[in-house]
Amino acid sequence: MTKHIISGLFLSLFGLFSNLAIADIYTLTVKVTVIEKTCDIYGNGGPNQPITVDMEDLIIKKIDGQKYETEIPYQLDCTDAANNPALKMKFDGTQMAGQGVNILKTSVDNLGLALKMGSNDMTIGKWHPFNYSVHPRLSVIPIASGTGGINNEQMTASATLSVEYQ
Repeated sequence: MTKHIISGLFLSLFGLFSNLAIADIYTLTVKVTVIEKTCDIYGNGGPNQPITVDMEDLIIKKIDGQKYETEIPYQLDCTDAANNPALKMKFDGTQMAGQGVNILKTSVDNLGLALKMGSNDMTIGKWHPFNYSVHPRLSVIPIASGTGGINNEQMTASATLSVEYQ
């Protein structure tokens, strides 16, 4: 009798587990559209206008890394920034050889431009976080390399400013 009870119990358990093994399988399909929001950055002339920095005449002997700081005038328009105010910005350009990581090469030998975000150095090619509600003040300061003279000529420099959501 005990054998029949154990056999019956075994068969019942086998039936229970075999039903679990053949349970229905359903596939769940999820469709998502990812939209990349963009930020437009442009000069004071309005959309599609380049950012231009006009510096006053520089007196070579007075270039000391502090004088002649000039603000970079820019406008920033991020369509969805109210919902996601965390942004990041960076400058891409050619770093002046033998100088700090924030010194942009210019067309004049031994003369560079220090890139600043507020009072902080802005490393070329590195993302710097900020909040959309407080557009950071960007500026440049002329820097002499100290390894040679600076010629009396017109200076130009070029960099790309990028802004993205974090």
